[in-house]
Amino acid sequence: MPNKRLGNATYKAYRLLGLVHLSATGELTNFNDKPDFEQLPFLIDPPMYAFYVISPDIGLPATRPFTYEETISFPKSAKSIRMQDATGFHDVPIAEVVVPDFDAATPIKDGANFCVYGGHGIIPLMVGPCGPDVSGLYERVFGPASFADCENYAKKNKGL
Repeated sequence: MPNKRLGNATYKAYRLLGLVHLSATGELTNFNDKPDFEQLPFLIDPPMYAFYVISPDIGLPATRPFTYEETISFPKSAKSIRMQDATGFHDVPIAEVVVPDFDAATPIKDGANFCVYGGHGIIPLMVGPCGPDVSGLYERVFGPASFADCENYAKKNKGL
């Protein structure tokens, strides 16, 4: 029977488009250990979470680094998540990620350099002026090209 115990890690959280992305980073003592978050059963608002490490009956001893992330629904009014682990309780601040808004009032010149940006499967494809990738949340997936070509690419790939 697998062994489930409180683990130890460092935590980060950010809110993007109404969902909270919670991550834990640390080291596991067995190659086949599995990190996991679990909402604690207390009826409180906002809810509390715990970080667990699940080890199978037969462990493969090998220290390995890990990063584990889950996306959770969490109250918008909460500014932090209370986490329990093997060292106690931690308040993990939630960073608010602001999605850049491309100015719709800016006239679009066909033939200018435009690109299609995507957000790692979370944010749909968007067309905007070419520039550096935005804060690691967006990455360029097509371009530079004309605005019409970028729009066609985004439509074909279900982005708009």
